[in-house]
Amino acid sequence: MLVVLLLACDPEDPAPDTGGGDVLSLLDDHGIESPTAEDDASPETPNVLSGSEDGYDWAVVRGWVKVDIATMQATITNPDVAVNRRKVTEWTVLSVDDTDVDESYIVTEVVTDPITVDYDLTWRHLYDGGDGAIAVWEKTAGTEFVTLVRGALTTVAVGDAIDFTAVFELATIDSDSSDTDLFVRDFYASVLASAHGEPLPDWTE
Repeated sequence: MLVVLLLACDPEDPAPDTGGGDVLSLLDDHGIESPTAEDDASPETPNVLSGSEDGYDWAVVRGWVKVDIATMQATITNPDVAVNRRKVTEWTVLSVDDTDVDESYIVTEVVTDPITVDYDLTWRHLYDGGDGAIAVWEKTAGTEFVTLVRGALTTVAVGDAIDFTAVFELATIDSDSSDTDLFVRDFYASVLASAHGEPLPDWTE
């Protein structure tokens, strides 16, 4: 089942206009700002916020990626980049015919520790072909031990870099904000590696 997210977006920090209307809406970015440095207007380092709400934990990462928009689009539509490879032992990808968006697929992830469970994450992407893109993902089937997995990201071209922001929300039987915090840091590290043509980080060693 495909799910359309109708969630709050900070009106002072809007998503790029991809022509998608209300098809995709973003999660709360909690006012996170892009990183800065004295000698670099777009440092490839992450700013991260995390916390907990009633019933779920959340985290937000924002950082620069010094590539062009075409490279970034190829990066964020690579399902391997966003898999939580610290915990997921195997995954498969199924393309979905969804005429409301530019690209959609279902990633079925399998976790084997402490018990074997699996769940589906449905990803939906919209992009304008010029300045940026948005995407959302959400658990749409699978184990009852994972109550909620959802996220949203934006990419916006600014000069010679991409302003990347990702929001992640999670509720399981034993998760807390340290899990969401770690995931968004890993996600940004994976985006950086893939965008620059490097191997994805391996945290199993």
